[in-house]
Amino acid sequence: MVQYSYFPGCNLKTNAKGFEETAIAVSKKLNSELVEIPNWNCCGTVHTMTTDNLMKRIAPVRVLARSKNHLEDLKDTSNHVVTLCSMCNSTLKIVNEEVKENPDDLETINFQLEEDNETYSIDMEVKHFLEVLRDSIGFEQIRSNVVKPLEGLKVSPYYGCMLLHPEKAKIDDIEMPTVLEDLMESLGAEAIFSPLFKYCCGSYHIVDQEDIVAGQVEKIVEAARVRGANALAVACPLCAYNIDQQQKVIDEKTGRKDSLPVFYFSQLMALAFGESLEINHFEDHEIDPRILLEELKLL
Repeated sequence: MVQYSYFPGCNLKTNAKGFEETAIAVSKKLNSELVEIPNWNCCGTVHTMTTDNLMKRIAPVRVLARSKNHLEDLKDTSNHVVTLCSMCNSTLKIVNEEVKENPDDLETINFQLEEDNETYSIDMEVKHFLEVLRDSIGFEQIRSNVVKPLEGLKVSPYYGCMLLHPEKAKIDDIEMPTVLEDLMESLGAEAIFSPLFKYCCGSYHIVDQEDIVAGQVEKIVEAARVRGANALAVACPLCAYNIDQQQKVIDEKTGRKDSLPVFYFSQLMALAFGESLEINHFEDHEIDPRILLEELKLL
């Protein structure tokens, strides 16, 4: 069993429990256990764009340092910290590269971390779980663990902004990514291409300008729907929330009844692997995925 030092981030413990619980379950099936870092802290959520703001880089560097210490307690592992949230992945990857390129900045940050007897030596590599699935486990092994192929499920992979941008944080080709498509097909689902696969969902505008998010979501969903998709697959808790919640709002305003359920990719893996339904937390979704799954006889 290969063990990975796993950084959950904040949303995986609150709004995205189905994402975390299914990912942990399927990782064990694939002989690659996600082991949570003890005493982790928030990564800072959004990477700072200012070049001289070292204070904003302390939190992600502390995560990297604690992950490095965590490796000493694990077995058959490598110098990887694995994430699920695309925002956490982006922040940790970018900062990790920045301190590698700027040793003086790292020295200043380590001076702050030394108060807690923690320092970072820039020898960790940040991996999104999708990268582990593609590069270390492989889709053939995933396919071999499928006991309930997701036949009839036509999934439009939605990457959003953070998985493919910027260059330092991308997990796949910016213009023609394939990791989610290949994963969906390995589970027995049909991957439906949408040209809006990285069109912004509206992000944090949901806090103060909900109409912007509603407009973005309507375009994303319609682009997938007209191409034949009956579901969306995501890897970002904020994208999942915005697309799921705003569809419900749009439905209530317009009377539409053809919204697309939003799945985390790990939820679809758990279904295909025959894991317990409870770990998906489908009851937390605004657009209930169980309706579609029952129609397709996948429950």
